[in-house]
Amino acid sequence: MNKKNVIWGLSILLIGVGLSLTHDIIITNFLAWRICKTEPNPKTFIKKTVEFPGSVYWEDNIYPGFDESDRVLMIRNYLDGVHLTTMALNSPGGKIYLYTATETDWQTSKDIHNKFKKGNYYDTMDEEARLIVSRGKVISKQELPLINYKVVFNPVELTPFQRRYLYSDEVIIMENRTNEVIAYNRRLMRKFYILVPDFVGGRRYFPSAMCGESGSVDGFDGIVLTKYCKFISAKHAGKYIK
Repeated sequence: MNKKNVIWGLSILLIGVGLSLTHDIIITNFLAWRICKTEPNPKTFIKKTVEFPGSVYWEDNIYPGFDESDRVLMIRNYLDGVHLTTMALNSPGGKIYLYTATETDWQTSKDIHNKFKKGNYYDTMDEEARLIVSRGKVISKQELPLINYKVVFNPVELTPFQRRYLYSDEVIIMENRTNEVIAYNRRLMRKFYILVPDFVGGRRYFPSAMCGESGSVDGFDGIVLTKYCKFISAKHAGKYIK
């Protein structure tokens, strides 16, 4: 084997190794460039924010629906009885769970937080949230009363090939009185690259979006409708990324 053939062989080998390690980067960025150019544009907009929404219906079409633990978490996060007094959540079984609360429902945890009483703040909040759950109503979608705002989480369809590298979902926030979309976000997330894996562990997709707003889908509705929320819900961050 002459020297020229050795050089050619090594070059082809290096190119092959390089492509095997970087092909996902090339494909991911090309697909993202194509998808991010398509409608809707802009991928994210907020026409207005609402400090006192009063009542909100959340419809999860991705997971789909809020299970029991999710409902408790949503109540803890958003249903403070002041800014939000009525909450409706769809469930995996198709039923709607309707909850109401007043400020006094959270009085004990508030007193603990303000050091007027002793106790575990988070455990107390969990007990208060479960008490609100016990008063809730289970209704059909047709029985849903007039709600001020609606938040819908939808999956965005990708081709089987695109899904090997990307994930996409959207949040639509509507004012029911006018049927106006007051905020929208469609995010496109990528998988971790072969060369840059998830060193933290437990994550399938890179946290920064290729386009649209990053973060969990229900973090976006917290910006628009519920800026006062007590925590950032972990529900969609973990369960919506499949």
